[in-house]
Amino acid sequence: MNILLNSKEMTLQEGATLQQLIQEANLPTQNIAIAVNNTLILRDNWSQTILNNGDNVVAIAAAYGG
Repeated sequence: MNILLNSKEMTLQEGATLQQLIQEANLPTQNIAIAVNNTLILRDNWSQTILNNGDNVVAIAAAYGG
């Protein structure tokens, strides 16, 4: 199946979870917010969130500074 991750197309196996996407894309697991189809997904739910063909995933890393 194909999904968009930060506007870039990725191919995943059917039934892949958000946690699997994070691992395959080598995304950090700390200081990051992830939304699927404009809905924020809490970290506790990453492993239970099953992605679907055409999903739009946005990952935003926290920036520090002042």
